[in-house]
Amino acid sequence: MTPNLLMLNEKSFEELCQALLREEFQRFQAFSAPDLGMDGYDSDSCTIFQCYFPEREPRKDKVAEDLEKAKGKGSVCKRWILLLPKNPSASFARWLRIDQQACCSFLLEVWGKTDILRLLRKYPKVKEQYFPSETQKLVKEIARGKIPRAGDAAPGQEISPENAAVLRLMMTKMAEEDAARKKRKPKDRDYSRQFGEFKAHYNLSAYDRLPETRFAEARRYLEMKQFANRNSETQIQERNRFIKGVKAIQRKLGIRDAEYRQTLLDLTGKVSLAVMDNSELRKVFKHFQKLQGEAEART
Repeated sequence: MTPNLLMLNEKSFEELCQALLREEFQRFQAFSAPDLGMDGYDSDSCTIFQCYFPEREPRKDKVAEDLEKAKGKGSVCKRWILLLPKNPSASFARWLRIDQQACCSFLLEVWGKTDILRLLRKYPKVKEQYFPSETQKLVKEIARGKIPRAGDAAPGQEISPENAAVLRLMMTKMAEEDAARKKRKPKDRDYSRQFGEFKAHYNLSAYDRLPETRFAEARRYLEMKQFANRNSETQIQERNRFIKGVKAIQRKLGIRDAEYRQTLLDLTGKVSLAVMDNSELRKVFKHFQKLQGEAEART
């Protein structure tokens, strides 16, 4: 079975890439400290490696920031490689290799799903560590007391890796939103509770053992649960969520301030989110979500 990189999280994807790069480059050194602008470095080839695990397309502003950090390292950097769990879109690859390459004295590359799967085939021990076979997983689960349960799909009838990733992302977001409502950062128990409730509801040993035939039902279940959780928000919490969402989409789509203000004016007759009520903010947020969906559909 082909490994599904999207089943990982940001931390485990970074660790996977570092494990592969240690095998590929004898002088590779991994880094985990923040703000270095690199997740690893190979001194033989003077190559900086940066791992991103975006939900969709990598943020160009974040990539540009890390490229600026690499420029400041002078001759230490002769090559810069971005590693992604998905193959980059044609537009992003063109932006990096043409637009950004023109501003950099070092070579820019992007390694996506195809390149990482090639390395996993080359280094099977790393693949086994991060993507054990179904038999190995079953043995480990039984050893930890996670025996199969009544709701588990028969072998070969479980949800696809892509659909499992959809459910995982929904539950992860719910855990993070729940923590935000409590005005704190999410903790391990927040994630465990969301996944545990889902497994208990469907009587599963693991969330990705859900039968494919129940995927649509499970997605609706999580959507309704998320809606109910959000309805418990205070007006201030809801307001802050809308404002942060609109601003994040504006940055992601690169909407200039003049265009942004005109859009607000057209929608509500106001040019600032700060003076809008929650119903107006909700209208603006939904409009920007639509713009983001249209932009993603074009890439």
